[in-house]
Amino acid sequence: MKKLKSHLNSRIIQRFQILIIISALFAISIIQTSCNSTGQNVDEEKEVMAALDKFLRAFENGNFETMEASMTNDAYIFPRAIMSNDITKPIENANYRRINGLDPQMKQVINSLRESGKQPPFMKLEPKDLKITMLKEAAIVTFHLENGKSLSRRTIVLAKNDDRWQIVHIHPSNVVSSE
Repeated sequence: MKKLKSHLNSRIIQRFQILIIISALFAISIIQTSCNSTGQNVDEEKEVMAALDKFLRAFENGNFETMEASMTNDAYIFPRAIMSNDITKPIENANYRRINGLDPQMKQVINSLRESGKQPPFMKLEPKDLKITMLKEAAIVTFHLENGKSLSRRTIVLAKNDDRWQIVHIHPSNVVSSE
């Protein structure tokens, strides 16, 4: 009987040790997967930032070709709306409906700066309070641009196409302080 008890205790201890080893290996694999996905997200975020930066620098320099190349063929945008107490002309809703491609207002801003004789870069776009939300094959980027009384809010959605991040949607809005 003592031998049987000893043998059973030995088998219980052995199985317990195996269970501990399996649990440890499982925990290690979870930690490695977590670290790998975090590392991958960091790399993906850097790629998203590089794509966004390329688009912003192209806008600063009025390079429409690079801006359009930074967007998918079916990209769309809501034209920039400015919220302010100072309304100088009537608002026409048709001017603010979703459109494909670059916002004509973006081109107007650059073209008017060119016509004034100013040379590129026409402006300095420095995103503030930037936040990137990574999804499987997409990223949502939000940030602010500040210029005196104006607060420009931007939401840009990017998708990964053929190992390249491209803009699929831009939603700009501006708020002008009444102070």
